[in-house]
Amino acid sequence: MMQAPLPWYLKEKALFIICFLGPPIAYIIVIGNKKKLERKRYLEYLTLATIMVSVWLLKFTPGPIRLSVLMTIILILLYRRIKKTKKK
Repeated sequence: MMQAPLPWYLKEKALFIICFLGPPIAYIIVIGNKKKLERKRYLEYLTLATIMVSVWLLKFTPGPIRLSVLMTIILILLYRRIKKTKKK
């Protein structure tokens, strides 16, 4: 049984670009087409859209809050990396 070809907006490069340029639109596309995407690909694009939405929303926050949020994210990532290297 052959699958129908994917529409242009679900192709790999197009969806990747949409995730970067318009994260809210990417959310709608990814969630609306969950059944058409493989589970791994669905989770990858949902994660990418989530990260891009968080960065995109930082544009609308005041400067001091933006800096504190970015520093918190960086500290959490550093802590996780250090914790991971100590386990090995």
